Amino acid sequence: MKKIILSLGVVSLLAVVSLSAKVDFNDTSIGADIGTTGIGITGVKKLKGYEDKWGVRVGYHQYSKSFNTTDNKADYDFDLELQDFQLMADYHPWNTSFKVTFGALYNGIELDGKITPKGGTITIGGTPYTTAELGGVKTKVEFANNIAPYIGIGWDTSFYKPKNSWGFTFNLGVAYSGSAKVSYSADYGAVQKDVIDEKLEVEKKSLQDDLDKYKYIPYISIGANYKF
Repeated sequence: MKKIILSLGVVSLLAVVSLSAKVDFNDTSIGADIGTTGIGITGVKKLKGYEDKWGVRVGYHQYSKSFNTTDNKADYDFDLELQDFQLMADYHPWNTSFKVTFGALYNGIELDGKITPKGGTITIGGTPYTTAELGGVKTKVEFANNIAPYIGIGWDTSFYKPKNSWGFTFNLGVAYSGSAKVSYSADYGAVQKDVIDEKLEVEKKSLQDDLDKYKYIPYISIGANYKF
């Protein structure tokens, strides 16, 4: 899936450049930015017939991070994946760099983890288990609603600049993603599968109740672009 989304992002940016070359290359900006969903590339094309107000923007961002820690009871290994593919419309109401943005983004945020007991016990659903009883617990948090509507504001100083100009970009907004979904799976040991699954369901419900409170993803990014 990651390769598919990356390919879509690259193809979309190339499409913007290609369209600009055929229509009006002076109305295209390409840049890079960094934000809450990682580091990425962005292309902006002024909308033909509405060049004074509207621009179409596509972008792709990605960031990965692994977290590993340990204590006297267990090893904790987690992998965080941040990823998005954006399709946005930027509206400049006052013919300045300020803009209001509407659109949607593909939300590829995931968290995978594993807790492995070592020498001691691990507590699941209030019950401690030894390494012989439970080999480990895997957890995954992801968003079931991958397509998230977005609204925000920002600035793009290159939008009204002449060709061969550098600009500054800033975006601040929120995407409605729905609540994240959590799943657990166990490496079963001496304890029966149905006993562990019952305990994990208790843990899952507790975490899911917390996640259900958060259905919006705040978004912020800052970067630079070049207008051809």
